[in-house]
Amino acid sequence: MKAQSVKWAPAVACLLLSACAAGPHSKVNYVKATERFEGTLPCDDCRGIDTDLILQRDAITGAPDGFYLHEVKVDAPGGERVKSTWGNWSKNQYINDLQRQLYVLQPEVGDARAYVRLDNGNLQPLMDQGMPTLDDDGNSAALTLLTPNLSPAVEADEDN
Repeated sequence: MKAQSVKWAPAVACLLLSACAAGPHSKVNYVKATERFEGTLPCDDCRGIDTDLILQRDAITGAPDGFYLHEVKVDAPGGERVKSTWGNWSKNQYINDLQRQLYVLQPEVGDARAYVRLDNGNLQPLMDQGMPTLDDDGNSAALTLLTPNLSPAVEADEDN
């Protein structure tokens, strides 16, 4: 019995050592299952529309998996008006700039809305004609990304 144990001991030791000798760590791509955007968008008949948008993704694939949009018209005639919508969204290429993504929200009730993902992660709403929404001063309006960036930090090159 001891002779058989001694025969297997070197093989077991090699297996244990090879298991401990892990190679370089592979890069992990995190899926942001939820992204949240907030901001005040321009309004024709009020001071602004306080907007809170939550985009949901499939936690495994990262595919679009629903949205929730909450809007409050500030100082609207007759008092503040609150509107909440939800539905599905899709991600496409923006034809005016192929480097950017176009997010299309299709609520269960109501008209579709389109947003362009900016380089800083914010969402810029588009008007019906596909032009960016502008505020009273002529500046582009955008919803600010609130979800923290979970991407691993890029290490600085110490040689430079």
